[in-house]
Amino acid sequence: MHRDPTTLDEWKSTLVAALGLVIVSFVAWYGLSRLSETTAGDKIGTATTVGLTIWLVSQTWYYMTQVKSPKRQLLLMGISFIQVVPFLFAAVYGSFGYNDLCVVGAKGPSDVLYFSYVTFTTVGFGDLHPAGLCRGLAVAEAITGYILLGLFVAAAVGIYARGHSQN
Repeated sequence: MHRDPTTLDEWKSTLVAALGLVIVSFVAWYGLSRLSETTAGDKIGTATTVGLTIWLVSQTWYYMTQVKSPKRQLLLMGISFIQVVPFLFAAVYGSFGYNDLCVVGAKGPSDVLYFSYVTFTTVGFGDLHPAGLCRGLAVAEAITGYILLGLFVAAAVGIYARGHSQN
């Protein structure tokens, strides 16, 4: 079993990785959700969807096989759960364009980000709803939200249980 990090120096690489996740997801959302209507559309949206799928699979593999410290896993999954995944899904929604092509009622980047968080958390207020291919993306986002929440809770319980069994 790998020892959990205790000093700031030991946490440095994990904090840099977490900051990198936040920056990349913000830049992707910022850039892709602001594409002009002539640039955005099915080709860009589909390519972005493929990129998101590859990213999600690779990150899941990385957390489960390469990050050995439960506390590091918990931090990275928490950041992914709170910020990274909803921002990346919002980037994909925005890359399809507006005019009700992907998210009916979305007028700009803040609307697709709002829709992404509502979908990721499976709240589903109903004021915005997906259309076309984005219906499948919304389902995938909701399932991703369930899975990430489950992994996050399992990691938190594991850390808590391990800490109490050592006392």
